Amino acid sequence: MRAVRFAILLATISALVACATTVTPATVIRTRYNPDQEGFSRFLIISVAGDYATRASFERQLAAEITSDRVTASPYYTIIGRNPQVTRDFIDNAINVRGFDAVLLTRQQGQEQESVSPGRPIGNQLDLFSFDYPEFNRDVQIRQAQAITFSTELYSASERRKVWSINTLSIDKSTAEDLIAEQVFTIATQLRDDDLLGP
Repeated sequence: MRAVRFAILLATISALVACATTVTPATVIRTRYNPDQEGFSRFLIISVAGDYATRASFERQLAAEITSDRVTASPYYTIIGRNPQVTRDFIDNAINVRGFDAVLLTRQQGQEQESVSPGRPIGNQLDLFSFDYPEFNRDVQIRQAQAITFSTELYSASERRKVWSINTLSIDKSTAEDLIAEQVFTIATQLRDDDLLGP
């Protein structure tokens, strides 16, 4: 009888393991990194892709993923308020009040638009501390396309400049939850690999 119970227990565990989902990383198609850059310990996490619920979920999950005994991370919406506007003044105030040493911004590639403010840098030259990007405050529909690219940029709060960035290509994700899980895993993995989490 014990042998039967043990066999049933093993079968149940095997079935549960088979049903568990494994998050795999997105494809990192570009990275820029200064090898001399030291790690950061207090991150402000900002997402501007998707509607408010998607952005908030992304910020929460990424903050939780990189928080450790050496790192704290706070979602932007918990600092500024529900459905927060992304402006230089709000970011500066958050840094001054909470003592963040880094700002991590994730956006959908091409979300910023040159037509909104001609002459303002966009794309890989985007500068969060020198320009406002009012289009980041609009809800963006993340289409269930075959492929979608996100840009994630790390800024030093003390130097007010970009120090690291990656582009990640996501392919054939059927739900926003799958997309968020993949992106969070990929971004956190790259930050760890580049020794940017913690002093």
